[in-house]
Amino acid sequence: MRRKLPTLIIGLSIVAGFFNSAFATRFITSHKIKAPGFFFRTDSISADSIINFAESLIGVRYRSATSDPLQGFDCSGFVSYVFKKFNFNVPRSSGDFINIGVKVSLEDALPGDIIIFTSPKKHSHRIGHVAIVYSNDSDGLKFIHSTSGKEHGVTITAMDDTYKRRFVQVVRLLKQNDVSKTPAVVVAAI
Repeated sequence: MRRKLPTLIIGLSIVAGFFNSAFATRFITSHKIKAPGFFFRTDSISADSIINFAESLIGVRYRSATSDPLQGFDCSGFVSYVFKKFNFNVPRSSGDFINIGVKVSLEDALPGDIIIFTSPKKHSHRIGHVAIVYSNDSDGLKFIHSTSGKEHGVTITAMDDTYKRRFVQVVRLLKQNDVSKTPAVVVAAI
């Protein structure tokens, strides 16, 4: 039996290596299994991977000062949990998110970018809320976050006037979102 255990471990490691990242993401989202053997290169992570994983957490309740899906999330706990699953070194405190990534305008925000807001307390200019951009199209900007508001948990919210007043910055971590600004090539018909 002692000889079979190392062989079994090696065999399982090889099988685990064949999982594609989509299946690995679904495997990890079970939240009951810690899977430290799955590593992702941060320069190859797509916005779809981030958003799909974040969506799998919709409905997890809000809980202050936590970043565990079994207990709940506060806003920064949710964002850090999602990005850390893909090996991004991100802060745990919402105020520290302003110091990471590349700053982009609200108009240029893409799914997977991080959006930063001031605190919901009146007249507060302190950063107090972070979320992940879910979409930014003709229907407007939407973000996924853990809120202590009426939804009281992880949900998708549209950018309304209240959030517009509280908006601070969008930061980009995903290299896939760095859109090349190369001019369009016009081909003349011959």
